[in-house]
Amino acid sequence: IITARSSSRLIKTEKSIINNGGSCTLVELDMKDLDGLDNLGLEVYKRWGKLDILIANAAVLGTLGPIHHQSNDEFLEVMMVNSISNHRLIRSCDALLKKSYNPKACFLTSTVAIEARPFWGAYAVSKASLEHMIKIWSAENKHNNLSISIINPGKTNTRIRNQAMPGENIENLQIPREVAKTIVDIIFLDKLYKELVSLKLIEKKRSTVCWNCKEPISTEADGSCEKCNTGIPCSNCGKCYCEKPGVKKYKK
Repeated sequence: IITARSSSRLIKTEKSIINNGGSCTLVELDMKDLDGLDNLGLEVYKRWGKLDILIANAAVLGTLGPIHHQSNDEFLEVMMVNSISNHRLIRSCDALLKKSYNPKACFLTSTVAIEARPFWGAYAVSKASLEHMIKIWSAENKHNNLSISIINPGKTNTRIRNQAMPGENIENLQIPREVAKTIVDIIFLDKLYKELVSLKLIEKKRSTVCWNCKEPISTEADGSCEKCNTGIPCSNCGKCYCEKPGVKKYKK
């Protein structure tokens, strides 16, 4: 079962699943539709009577900036999608998961959930709220076989990452498909996760080539460019990826 707001994206994902020999059920659903999340659990029960695995990955970034500049509507939207909707999923799926032989629940988080980084506003608050909620749910299920995990995938080339760091060299980021495979491997490990489990994937250290002088760039450093705060200047010519013509510039 896959859910998304966009039917076109659902169809694209369905084609990929079918091409790899699988099958799926599509549900066009906005995470802000709390009644819809309740109905989702009901329909799963009617059709299958149980739920083996729950993976919650939906999130929105919101505007990055001083927290007192963020509008009430946007703050509430970010909290709704990133945190409150997950409570509704838990409420809707808890009994279904417990009917499975080896149930697993997995939630995606971010480093900003545990670090009070300035200008990350509602996104950071929502992720911190999510982690604490999952920790409580895990503690409430410590005497059964429901495996509950939180995975921090690290720096990955996603739409949210690109929105937050528009001047970043994407070659320094993990590939979403590779991260997804690792997450699947973690979920299917023969291990019962309890309480709060944070699994940050090991990011690959890549040797990239400077766009300007074509010399290799070490990617072990991070955030040393004074212009974009995220890129790594070339040790040979001093140019950063954010200075490449056509790259959207990071606005401080």
